[in-house]
Amino acid sequence: MADEQMSALGGLDQNVEGATVIKQPMSGLPALVLSIVAILVALSLSVAIAFLLFDDSESDQSVANIESSATAEGVSTSASDLFAAPDDLGNLIEKVRASTVTILCDESQGSGWVLDLGGVADDSGEEALKLDRKYPNEVITNHHVIEDCVDTPRKVRAQTGPEEFDAYLYSWDEENDLALVAITQNVPHLEVSEKPEPGWWAMAVGTPYGLEGSISIGNVMNLEGFYVYATSPLNSGNSGGPMVNSLGQVMGTSTATLIGDDDPQDWNIAMGIPALCEGIVICDPTEDESWFWE
Repeated sequence: MADEQMSALGGLDQNVEGATVIKQPMSGLPALVLSIVAILVALSLSVAIAFLLFDDSESDQSVANIESSATAEGVSTSASDLFAAPDDLGNLIEKVRASTVTILCDESQGSGWVLDLGGVADDSGEEALKLDRKYPNEVITNHHVIEDCVDTPRKVRAQTGPEEFDAYLYSWDEENDLALVAITQNVPHLEVSEKPEPGWWAMAVGTPYGLEGSISIGNVMNLEGFYVYATSPLNSGNSGGPMVNSLGQVMGTSTATLIGDDDPQDWNIAMGIPALCEGIVICDPTEDESWFWE
């Protein structure tokens, strides 16, 4: 069993102190009868001891089977324990990196993560439908990454490695420092996380100082409003990238680092998923409750 330890019961040791044994030879029938009785008693004891030993062995085997079964069924793996690192960190890193892009706007460089929003509504205006057909895939980033391109939406660029995507700045939310960039290429998308808890394992992916696909690992410190505080270090260029849990689900968009005399150490902040519903995405709580944190 996962939380209990079981051991087989052993025999009880009986110590008789102060007893005096008197050996008195006997002869005749009484001696013969007593001898026969002694032999029968000895045989009975031998059978009883053998039975006990056999039963003890069976108990040991039974306990071993119980413990083995409990280990197989009851021990949680890190894949389902969001406070622990993932079982296969290499695969998780590969998955999240494949869905993280670099966002460029004039001299500004940041990161972004791909989210499947399913396109615009069928009754949208012709211009919106035309843009959606040309740029069908969505990338979430920070407003401060693309703010110099607000007046020229087609100046935004997205890339992974040497490949540059045709991109368009679709919408933005300056108050919550978020933006939606639409791209032409198909890039794997990431799922969103339910409300994180303090202590959850956390990983940030992005392009700090131009180092594309860089990762940093830590834990969720706490939540405050839309803010997800984490110990995963963030640097210039991480802005807009995903902060994911141990299942590779996005808890928030890496946004800021607090540094200064008033802060005893760096506090790294990701803008939580519900903030997207404030000005970027039309959200329906009846369809996906994970978008709304209580």
